[in-house]
Amino acid sequence: MFKRYLLLIVLLVSLTTQAQNAEARFGKLMSESRWFDLARELKVTPTDSVTPLLRQMAVALTHHYFNRPDSACIVLNDLLSQHAQELGSNTLSMATLLGVNLARTNHYAEAVGLVQSLYDQLTAQGVDSTQTAVYRTLAKQWTALAFYAPLFRPLHPAEDYRIPMIIDDRTDQHALLMDGAINNRESQLLFDTGAGYNIISSQQARDHGLRLLGIDMPMAGIGMQTGHYAIADTLRIGGMAWTNVPFLIVDMQTGHARADSIGRMLPPVIGRPVMQCMQEIQMDFAHREFIIPATPTPNPLDESNLMQTDSEGLRLATTDEKGKPLYFHLDTGGYYTTLLPRWYQMHRAEVEATGTPDTLRIAGVGGIAITRSYTLRDHPFRIGSGTAVLDSVSVDTGIGLTDGQPTAPAYLSGEEDGTLGLDLLERFPRVILNLKEMYLEAIPSQP
Repeated sequence: MFKRYLLLIVLLVSLTTQAQNAEARFGKLMSESRWFDLARELKVTPTDSVTPLLRQMAVALTHHYFNRPDSACIVLNDLLSQHAQELGSNTLSMATLLGVNLARTNHYAEAVGLVQSLYDQLTAQGVDSTQTAVYRTLAKQWTALAFYAPLFRPLHPAEDYRIPMIIDDRTDQHALLMDGAINNRESQLLFDTGAGYNIISSQQARDHGLRLLGIDMPMAGIGMQTGHYAIADTLRIGGMAWTNVPFLIVDMQTGHARADSIGRMLPPVIGRPVMQCMQEIQMDFAHREFIIPATPTPNPLDESNLMQTDSEGLRLATTDEKGKPLYFHLDTGGYYTTLLPRWYQMHRAEVEATGTPDTLRIAGVGGIAITRSYTLRDHPFRIGSGTAVLDSVSVDTGIGLTDGQPTAPAYLSGEEDGTLGLDLLERFPRVILNLKEMYLEAIPSQP
């Protein structure tokens, strides 16, 4: 949703054409949205090698993408108050980022004031309504949520929690479930890292007595669909509980009868906002339980290998067997790990020489996609310090089955090499998802 204006970030001419090597590297990484590389560059580049303005912009962006909203607000406030003239055309993007991070830190009233001010200024300047609409929409959404702030207020003490992991294996594409309750009504809940929001159907929302807010949210998946904001007074998962928990009401509409019937059978979805409250979730597949430690585990890796995307997803950075970078959308709501068209285009000759032709059907919010694919055998994947081999993995060519034409990369915007699903995660006894230090670590089996 935010990508439209985040891509407005244009480095000032004075910071690029006259920059030294370090500044040129910073500028290139920022303009190409290479946030993992930018974070590494910040760690190794001496402070005096780049202008204070450029470094602060880099810090603000990495704090935003690596889930440090509190510090992002501090840096962004300083940028806008101390360097407004120098920011020039970047001012709008930095102000918008500040609004987003204020909302992420439960400062909804301040976020509303900021985006409403931006909307008013742009409108007064005669900016086209198609460009200002996003600010008006955000102001409406955040105004509604501000009434219930603070959201996700915990009702449980800070201690270790263990929650039984329920594996729904009625089909070959099973899911991870947990027992819980919404507004004191018992329900199984779907644990879905691929969901940027908590999601519930309209019937479930009525059954659980959610409060409708009268605010819509455009949602992108295979296609586009609209969700409707609602509030649950309480949410309980195991021994943990929160009050004022927002959900999006979505009834899956793909145009495919079977896919829609399966969608109606899904329990309410617990997405990343609740996981963010937990900070760390250990998926212990060996003992079939979720472990939420009171104190998050220090990062055992050299750096964060996980970031949040503009579409509220989680992107994992890893490498292939040759050490080349790969990026995966982390999606426990999907069972199969899939390599996407971006990866196919870079390995086309290899795939067509060794893969078995097949067809791939993907159903999601707003539609269904049927494309030509290949199946590869014995393909290795690395997660943190763990490596596992899948017996088979599908490669989506992005080429339509019937017309032979490339399909539009609506799903994940074509920016990831693949989606990482349960079939890969379950190859490890335990997987640690840490949203405090932003890393995913897979604990390999003991020899």
